[in-house]
Amino acid sequence: MMLAESKYKHELILELRQQLHALAEPSMQELKTKALLMQFLREHTSLELVDCGSWFYAIHKGEGSQAPIAFRTDFDAVLCQDGCARHLCGHDGHSAILAGLGLALEGLATERDVYLLFQPAEETGQGAALCSSLLAEQQIEEIYGLHNLPGFAEKEILLAYDTFACASTGMEIILTGAPSHAAYPEQGRNPALLIAQIITNLQELLQKPHQGIVLGTVIGVDLGSKSYGLSAEKGLLRLTLRAERPEEYAALVDGIKNMALQGAAEQGLQCTISFIEPFPATVNNKQCVNKVAKAAQEIGLSTGFLAEPMRWSEDFGYYLQKTQGTFFGLGCGLQHAGLHTADYEFNDAIIESAVALYLKLVEM
Repeated sequence: MMLAESKYKHELILELRQQLHALAEPSMQELKTKALLMQFLREHTSLELVDCGSWFYAIHKGEGSQAPIAFRTDFDAVLCQDGCARHLCGHDGHSAILAGLGLALEGLATERDVYLLFQPAEETGQGAALCSSLLAEQQIEEIYGLHNLPGFAEKEILLAYDTFACASTGMEIILTGAPSHAAYPEQGRNPALLIAQIITNLQELLQKPHQGIVLGTVIGVDLGSKSYGLSAEKGLLRLTLRAERPEEYAALVDGIKNMALQGAAEQGLQCTISFIEPFPATVNNKQCVNKVAKAAQEIGLSTGFLAEPMRWSEDFGYYLQKTQGTFFGLGCGLQHAGLHTADYEFNDAIIESAVALYLKLVEM
């Protein structure tokens, strides 16, 4: 299967992907990445570009009366523990794919406007929330996106009729009591007991029957000091909560929140709760899933359905709260290094298939 594009254009996209890879920038700091992508599209296409500050979109004007369609990519990199940003999730490849669609649309008559949305900050969940207003503004009725998936056959399209990726949030619970001598703990208010109760009750909550995936992970506990004569006054509990179904996710988050607030009130503690990098569930539209499956079949790509949703989160869910669409996976090799690992690099061999699939969805 080959796109109706020149080898020269394909080589341009591969070169762009390498440039993006070398330019990796963390979420909401992708100034050079954004500038490179806009420059590439200005030089090689006649697409209309709209600069929205931290993000931008490109428009291919159609000739028919069909409602607009959109395709989204992310262009931030993973911020590693050493403080450096690296493209360990393949967003450089995702952006190259969407730029490739821009090249493939050049000179093509379409029945509707096509929007190419280049989004920052997917890794932190900020980007889609920032960009999703475009859908209503331009009356976009369909949106599609993809993620490369190591561990699946190269170029295989991976689909899910309902939830593709789980909702999740980091949760930080700060409990403040009162200090006392360790020999007289009853004279103070130590948050240790409540932290232990929350962790224990979380495990009990997770073991109850659920309709989908429901997970809670203790990320860290910071309690007290190194002074063995002082009862702890302040404690910090960090959790990550995630679930497949939006209603079970809401119940899990509210359950832990209420548990902390009620326990703090009963034990005379101050309680502050913060949510870090929340992501909604990525819930696909069944009709759009069928369109992707049909498009893949027509261009000779194999398809499969996920046995269960991805446990990681993807902020594409913000778009799917506002219009119909589908997020799907694209296999990058059974033995390919895993996402967010040091050995990972995007597989360039899957780019052309992804562009061809997007182009087929435009034409359908």
